[in-house]
Amino acid sequence: MKMGGRSYRNGIRLFGQKYSVKTYYEDGQLKYEVGQNALANNKLFLSAKKIPVLRGMVSILFSIFYFLKEAIQKPTKFWPILLFIIFDISLEIYFQLFPNSIASVSFLPTPAKIPVYLVVVISIILLLRMTILQELFKFHGAEHKAINYYQSDYQQNIASHSRLARRCGTNLVVFYLFIIFIFETLGLGFNIYLETLVAIGIAYEFILILPESILNIPYLVQMITTIEPDSKHLKAAEKALDILISMEERDK
Repeated sequence: MKMGGRSYRNGIRLFGQKYSVKTYYEDGQLKYEVGQNALANNKLFLSAKKIPVLRGMVSILFSIFYFLKEAIQKPTKFWPILLFIIFDISLEIYFQLFPNSIASVSFLPTPAKIPVYLVVVISIILLLRMTILQELFKFHGAEHKAINYYQSDYQQNIASHSRLARRCGTNLVVFYLFIIFIFETLGLGFNIYLETLVAIGIAYEFILILPESILNIPYLVQMITTIEPDSKHLKAAEKALDILISMEERDK
């Protein structure tokens, strides 16, 4: 069974074939909630998952949809990400309304913007890593350890496994930026929205097929977006995994 996950500032969610389980801390107590995997019976998603490149494009669109759905319901818990999204959308609308203004702020050649963008983003992530997102990154590490523990057929214990994971969104972002860089360098850029989706689709395939030796490059960035978890983070991950497996086994 393929397993996915999502991290929060107070817990994690693991996705199985039919179910999802969220474990989280509230008033110092570890709690959990079980739900259906919303994509388990989605015909569009299941059909697209069989088609290379398209499956990555569809996966990211569904992920964004369900994340925003959850974030809008609980905006106080997701305000840093929602603020970033609002800022990004506002900037995009401004450039669409005033296209000539791009020249005044885009003084670098397009391909040269990618490394600069990476430096800026990593600097922001490092700052957030040491402050308001420290717990999130620890739960992120615990989430990966739980998945790696499951994929190793429960060898050793959760704590002994790597906090890095092949199918992490961080890897997707790194390969996406690399592909966009290639597109722009070769003059293959086209509609920005379609180009973004195509690049994400290709990046998704890279994650699935590339050998571990090449994945060591995005793993360096993933070392920043995860932090070695403490016992409480591991406890939440282990509980989510145990409940998810028991639910999936029950319905076999």
